[in-house]
Amino acid sequence: MKNKKILVLPILAILSILGLFFYLKYKPPKINGLILLSENTGDISGYYKWEKILDEKNLKAIIKPESFVLEKYPDYFRQLADKGYEIATGYGQAPFWDMPYDQQYQIMKDYKQSAQEIIGKPIRIFSSKYFAYDENTLKAADALGIPYILARGQGIKSVIYSPHEYKAKLLSVSNLVFQDMGSGSLCDASLYQRGSTADEFVQVLNQTFDESPKDLILVSHVYIGGTRIGWWDAYESALNSSKVNWRDFDTWSQKTENLAMPYAQIPYNTEVKYIEPKPAVPVEEIELIPELKPQALTVFHNGQGPMCLEFLEFIKKIDYPIEQYLDSQSNFYQSLENYKAKFNRSQGLSTDFAYYPIIFIKDKAFSGFNQDIKQAILDEISAN
Repeated sequence: MKNKKILVLPILAILSILGLFFYLKYKPPKINGLILLSENTGDISGYYKWEKILDEKNLKAIIKPESFVLEKYPDYFRQLADKGYEIATGYGQAPFWDMPYDQQYQIMKDYKQSAQEIIGKPIRIFSSKYFAYDENTLKAADALGIPYILARGQGIKSVIYSPHEYKAKLLSVSNLVFQDMGSGSLCDASLYQRGSTADEFVQVLNQTFDESPKDLILVSHVYIGGTRIGWWDAYESALNSSKVNWRDFDTWSQKTENLAMPYAQIPYNTEVKYIEPKPAVPVEEIELIPELKPQALTVFHNGQGPMCLEFLEFIKKIDYPIEQYLDSQSNFYQSLENYKAKFNRSQGLSTDFAYYPIIFIKDKAFSGFNQDIKQAILDEISAN
């Protein structure tokens, strides 16, 4: 009996070693992942959250603001470029499909020149709306010395295509099919604009990681993914996934499958069925992540208009921290823009911040002042 027990131990050890060997040999390799952060609304507050977390993880993303956003916040994007983020430029007004060569060339030239003057570094990546391109795009890219064009992908797996006829390469962005609503990038906006929730986005990400594509580009429109609870949680979980190695652009591109072939053989996706956004709820009704919520009632005003004077009388009667900015202060307009960037629109007498006082409290923004706004502020205070 003792001899049988002695024999069992080596057998179990051998089986354990064999099990570990086969697990290591046949388990799926980690996904080669890249983050692409886009912005075309003017709200860059989501970049701050992404930057903070990526810096903590010593990761870098592709940063692709629309040209007017880049020009509005030049110092910020120059700082990101200096830290090693890859700054791309994008033309969001129209797709490049079938656009004449001269028109594409001029747009790309102007965008590249403007962006390089701002960040002080070469622009290596360009895209048009929907990541659209055609052969004229590649010709213009070669003429302008732009090495990469973002391309609308064919599936979840990302690929770099190197057409024999051109120097520029196509970065095929991970693409999903949303049933009868057409395809879109693996990103928050694609689902949000189709009426999906953050929980559904989490399911999509988990399914994607389970499929284990060799290479992947995960996109975030930062006004959603970098600012709203639920959506940011989905990205944070993705960043912490054990199934993905997130990398900077240069490292990612060196490891990504690179397919060299004639241009005519490269898969081409022009399918865009879903154009009109139909979100389940307006983005401003989705709760902000905590660090973006104002911790005091912050007001921007001129100190003399009837509504401003009425508001100043009102705040004398409430017990709540108040931060005031007067339009005569040197930092007034820059500070106001920073606050406005956290909200798509204001409530009250204007949806686009047209009237003073402009008031921020928690996740609400108000323009103007009347009894309804007064009551809304009191409701926010009492809910504290």
